[in-house]
Amino acid sequence: MVKAATTLTLTACHAALEKRLEIMGGSIMDGQIFAAELLEQLVVPTFVLDATGRVIVWNRACENLTGMPASRVLGSQDHWRAFYPECRPCLADLVLHNRLDEIDHFYTEYDQLLRTGCEIHAENWCVMPLQGTERYLAIDAGPVRDSSGRIIAVVETLRDRTSHKLAELRLRQMASVFEHSQEGIMITDPATRILDVNASFVRVTGYSREEALGRTPTLLKSGLQDAAFYRALWRDLNETGRWHGEIWNRKKSGELYPEILHINAVQDPSGRVTHYIGMFIDITDLKNSQSRLENLAHYDVLTGLPNRLLLGYRLRQALDDAQRHERLAAVCFLDLDNFKLVNDHHGHETGDRLLIDIGRRLRDTLRSNDTVARLGGDEFVILLNDLRNQEELDNVLVRLLDGVAHPVRIDALQIVITVSVGVTIYPLDDHDPDTLLRHADQAMYQAKQMGRNRYQLFDPEAANAMQSRHRELERIRQALQHGEFQLYYQPKVDMRLGQVVGMEALIRWRHPERGLVPPLQFLPLIEASPLIVEVGEWVLHEALGQIRQWCAEGRPLTISVNIAAHHFQQRDFVLRLQTILAEHPEATPRLLELEILESAALEDIQSVRGIMTACQAMGVRFALDDFGTGYSSLSYLKQLPAETLKIDQSFVRNMLEDSEDLAIIEGVIGLAKVFRKEVIAEGVETPEQGLLLMRFGCDHAQGYGIGRPMPAEQIPAWMDEFATNWQWNLWTDQHLNALDVPLLLIQYDHIKWVRHIVHAVEAGERLPHAESLADSTCRRFDTWYSGEGRTHYGQLPAYTELGDLHHEIRRLGHRIIERHGRGETEGLRAECDALFALKTRLLQQLMLLQQGRADQTAGET
Repeated sequence: MVKAATTLTLTACHAALEKRLEIMGGSIMDGQIFAAELLEQLVVPTFVLDATGRVIVWNRACENLTGMPASRVLGSQDHWRAFYPECRPCLADLVLHNRLDEIDHFYTEYDQLLRTGCEIHAENWCVMPLQGTERYLAIDAGPVRDSSGRIIAVVETLRDRTSHKLAELRLRQMASVFEHSQEGIMITDPATRILDVNASFVRVTGYSREEALGRTPTLLKSGLQDAAFYRALWRDLNETGRWHGEIWNRKKSGELYPEILHINAVQDPSGRVTHYIGMFIDITDLKNSQSRLENLAHYDVLTGLPNRLLLGYRLRQALDDAQRHERLAAVCFLDLDNFKLVNDHHGHETGDRLLIDIGRRLRDTLRSNDTVARLGGDEFVILLNDLRNQEELDNVLVRLLDGVAHPVRIDALQIVITVSVGVTIYPLDDHDPDTLLRHADQAMYQAKQMGRNRYQLFDPEAANAMQSRHRELERIRQALQHGEFQLYYQPKVDMRLGQVVGMEALIRWRHPERGLVPPLQFLPLIEASPLIVEVGEWVLHEALGQIRQWCAEGRPLTISVNIAAHHFQQRDFVLRLQTILAEHPEATPRLLELEILESAALEDIQSVRGIMTACQAMGVRFALDDFGTGYSSLSYLKQLPAETLKIDQSFVRNMLEDSEDLAIIEGVIGLAKVFRKEVIAEGVETPEQGLLLMRFGCDHAQGYGIGRPMPAEQIPAWMDEFATNWQWNLWTDQHLNALDVPLLLIQYDHIKWVRHIVHAVEAGERLPHAESLADSTCRRFDTWYSGEGRTHYGQLPAYTELGDLHHEIRRLGHRIIERHGRGETEGLRAECDALFALKTRLLQQLMLLQQGRADQTAGET
């Protein structure tokens, strides 16, 4: 059937070609042969369809193009799907042209061609199934008519346009990349006239495409790069065909902007430049970010001042300049005085605003070539350059101290703050930058220790002492960690009742090499350091543990603990104390008494009052230690809710000799009575001191005359053996009045005088004050003996004996003084022994006299 149809169709095709062949002088049969051979020999892929759409001719060119042999195609009516069963548009064409259904359109157009006789043209990507390749084919179809004009066949030709289509797609892709690139692109001719620019160029520069075409890139020139820059650019471009770098250009608006620019020269096969392509990225945002990062890296966020890193750069530069120009450079380390109190009382926001203001003042005080930097917290460093002499430095520092000292107003607050400054001068202090900063820091600490609000030049000897102090601090820290500290306890007693009322906890250091170290040899070193807080909390833990133990033994003793000012002023003191108490639940808080110095309490009385009230709410008691050494005013005492006042031992020590100390003691006791506070005297060493204290109304005391500090394990035995002094028992009678006080002092006067004489003789020392001491002792005795003593004690037998002993002691004492002054030593020791014996007899008579007076007073009542 296929063969018959092919013959029929060829006959019809012959009829269509007959007229043309007649012109050539041929026959019909010749025409058929000619047509078949012609189609077969054509290099253009050609095939013929009959009127029913069946393929009747499929030449060799079609086979070569499609890979489809004629045997598979001839006779097929559904010819497109038959010999292209996997025919489909390519993906790129679908995306670009949306031609998914073009094949179906072709069939529709073919039917229309048969009906109307119009030629058709179609193009599409097709898969060659036997070759496994994809090609872009163009199809042209035209009708073949018979003599009556009827369409009897269709001749179609195929053209392979794959290369052309791919080139077209590449051009489209390149055009899309060019137009949509985020980089600005500019294309010029060899003379650098602009041929084209993309949208990013327009967006960045502000020039439209029309305004840029025909111009040269100099329309963007900023003027920031010099001629040498452009000569180097063109040298690299001519030598290597490319250039890459950072450049500043100018927008149409006049705004300067930085860009990263790539320039490439495009050459033809002969090596001749045909175009230049410039691609650039606006890096303004990158520059701004880099600037912000550099600012964060080199400047303090709060004050905007240079930080430690930038200070290091400038310090090295300053030292080089000072050496080169033979000038001085000063490194000044500044620390605000008592800045912590500002943060504690007014909050960190106020503290930050204060730092900002101080930084501004420092900057305004200095010269333009000087540097002020903030290291952190309230620490600043000032770098003074190009100083001619120290006098110039002094003037700057005085101006700086005055500038800081002016009040700072923050909202409704007016804050006055000072600064301590440590200074070192290069090249007098010829060291590296880090060492200079450390020396200035050490000098600043010296300024703090010398009273603050001042400046101090670096002193190597003082620096060595400070280094030694740091080593000692570290050794104390190790001692705390290694358990080398121990608490001793000094008893507090009621002298009138003869009872132990409490203990004061006193720290001792059991040093492995030095033995038992008293507190005055290490506590002053740590009073202003954070280490005092650690030591203070250790003492609290130990004291509470001892309270628990003594309570378990039936000895509920109050233990007082000294709290350093630096420890007490910590913001979290109350919270930390609450935590420590919670760790010792079996220790009653009311048995814990905190002793704070009166001078420390008055530094910030409102804050101290708040802390004391919060601690008292937990049951803890307070005592004002060393009372009388501070202001001791009524207003301060009224505001501080302490339960106890402690009379400082410096007054107690000299109360028998110094009338002013005695008056202070009497005043403190009076204040305690007025404000209904307990009072205790420390430093009681003699019975007479205790008697006078009792006489003025202070019954509680502690001191070496009562009991020395001792380890906790010795306290129970000491308490069991404790007995009050016989004189205290004797003078507890409230009927004794002030007229009896001189009798208490006679014993003290004679003991002191005799000891002074004997000690000088034994030590071989001179006795320059023995006569004056003897005169004062004799005057006080003679005044009492011939006055109130005769009136109140004259009828007692011991009175006469007391007078005789006094005169004998006086005579022998003067004889020893005279012989010692002449250098005579023979028999002098025996006379001293005799003097001691007379003193003992006098003390016995005093005891009898006092007992007689007490009995007499009791009989009168």
